[in-house]
Amino acid sequence: MKPLLGERLLVAVTGSPSAMNMPQYVLMMRRNLATEVRVMISRGAQRFVTPYVMRLFAGRDAVFTDVDDMQGDVQVPHIELVADVDLFLVMPATANLIGRAANGICDDLITTAIVACEAPVVLVPAMNGAMWRSSAVRSNVERCRGHGYHVIEPGIGLQLADDQEGIGVMPPLEHFLDQLVAIAGAAGLAVERS
Repeated sequence: MKPLLGERLLVAVTGSPSAMNMPQYVLMMRRNLATEVRVMISRGAQRFVTPYVMRLFAGRDAVFTDVDDMQGDVQVPHIELVADVDLFLVMPATANLIGRAANGICDDLITTAIVACEAPVVLVPAMNGAMWRSSAVRSNVERCRGHGYHVIEPGIGLQLADDQEGIGVMPPLEHFLDQLVAIAGAAGLAVERS
């Protein structure tokens, strides 16, 4: 039986405090959702979770941090990691990352991989509610959708910047897993959930 999200899943982690949740998410994805999970971590995300910690949860040769980060059989990560990936999940996706993806700016491993990826790309935003509601971010979200990227709407929760409840937090994976399964299913990758 096929895994829920396909054989090979690529996860990119960007510089939101929500990155602190990603080691557990990656472990759950490895055990339940995909046969192989590889991870990219931005410089900003490394303020919240180190490559060492991610390697403990993802596997020793499964974490990449830069465009020239050669490991194992991977020599050109932004091309080779997306060449045979079934689903590319950017989680959390910051306003900065969404803006660069919307405009095709390739200035780091993650944005370069997004542009090179022919598999479904899914962005899971996480940012302060004021940022999420801004017309610039909303415009960039629509441009991303116009490029064919899927955008999962953020959830409502505690905003770290002002200690208030509001929209903009990365929802728990189980809250949008059905959407991911539908995206993977539309690409012919997943099995139906029972």
